[in-house]
Amino acid sequence: MVVFTCNHCGETLHKPKVEKHYQFQCRNYKSLSCVDCLKDFRNDEYNVHTKCLTENERYAAKGTYKNGIVNKGDVKQDNWLQMIQSICVYEKNLKPSLRQLLETISEYSNVPRKRAKFLNFIKSSSGNRANMREVEEIWDIIEKYKNQTSLTKNVENKQKNDNVKKRILEDESDSLGSKKKPKASTQNESKAEQSHENGNTDASAEATKFKYKEKVLEILAEKQDISLKKLQKKILKQYINTTGLSDCEEKVVKKLNKKLSKIPNISIEDDRVKLLN
Repeated sequence: MVVFTCNHCGETLHKPKVEKHYQFQCRNYKSLSCVDCLKDFRNDEYNVHTKCLTENERYAAKGTYKNGIVNKGDVKQDNWLQMIQSICVYEKNLKPSLRQLLETISEYSNVPRKRAKFLNFIKSSSGNRANMREVEEIWDIIEKYKNQTSLTKNVENKQKNDNVKKRILEDESDSLGSKKKPKASTQNESKAEQSHENGNTDASAEATKFKYKEKVLEILAEKQDISLKKLQKKILKQYINTTGLSDCEEKVVKKLNKKLSKIPNISIEDDRVKLLN
């Protein structure tokens, strides 16, 4: 719970009591200081000051509390207390007894967020002196504000999501529009693709015409005896030069090995290929 000190009269004030203090005591000098962080607030600036340093955080050794760590339970409780304080400030039609009870409740920092626990908490903290019918009325008011706040947030989130989806669709539409090519460019691309396809067809034809047997015999006529690995490299090189296909090593080697087994006047021993006389 945020606590202030009036810079005019020095009175200590819980946040829900500040407005009444301004109305009936220090009307012409509206200035507060936060008890924890010592920051000054003029007029209605204090409304946005909903959470401050705890005493442990304020006086602890440097580095004890790490920045950026947020406890989700603390966040929910802070929002809950802030809502109760807001009811005190903005609900103008409360009966005096209900307003007094609500202001008393808003001074606690551990007000439960469930109905049964809330009723038990008020009953216990008041020493069984609270009018439980009025406590239930207070709960109904708080729950009404809670539902209104949730509905408002849902509407805001839906609007945000709709706006995000709209921007995504607009970006995709712009992207598709930028990808459309002029007709002439499309025709040029079509010709290029056709030329590329023709090139691939020619290369495939060359691959079909490649004479493995003749190439092997030519190499062996010159070398007489060559390692299988070197023979494969030489055939692969000639194949690439002939067909223009470079991503075919596995296919060429596999086909070469198959052809070698069918050539009658060569022998393959210990991974060496020899030409027989």
